[in-house]
Amino acid sequence: MTLSLLVPTHREDRPLARCLDSVAGQLLPGDEVIVVGDTHDGPLPGVERRVVGYGPQFTYLPHDAGHHCYGHCQLQAGLAIARGDYYHCNDDDDVWTPDALTLMRRAVQFWPGKAMLFRFRSYFQTVYWDELGRFERNHVGGHCLLAPRVDGKIGRFSCDYNGDFDYVSSAVEACGGPREAVWLTDVVAIARP
Repeated sequence: MTLSLLVPTHREDRPLARCLDSVAGQLLPGDEVIVVGDTHDGPLPGVERRVVGYGPQFTYLPHDAGHHCYGHCQLQAGLAIARGDYYHCNDDDDVWTPDALTLMRRAVQFWPGKAMLFRFRSYFQTVYWDELGRFERNHVGGHCLLAPRVDGKIGRFSCDYNGDFDYVSSAVEACGGPREAVWLTDVVAIARP
């Protein structure tokens, strides 16, 4: 089982290294990290150098969607080239927990082929989701979802602020819907630590 981890970024001064450092030591052979740069305002050569410097499991993909949209268009572009069996998205100013990928792999062993909804902690120290099975916008987001590759189908991000829920919703639907999703209490990502 391999993982594709996707990270959008949009400026040279973002804390991307902290994000990538949090996952670099957790990768196994076949895993990949795809950083997609929003190049609408121009190229990001420093970001590209930084990403490539992490080694062959890290890919930099420039993407100009013609507008800015919270990184959602960038994540969609990254999903289009991802090769892993499962996908997880994180933001460039967030981190994966030290055991995130171990928790994900363990969950896949128990529930292969299922969409899994982990928890994440915000910089307010609030943990999302707080109510098991509550599948709605502003309660479950992109940080939560570990989605399997399903017959070439991938979720779709929309370009509004809550566009990550549209991705979660469409990916979960491709795996049988919210009733088939597995809810896990483990925190796998921390927003703006």
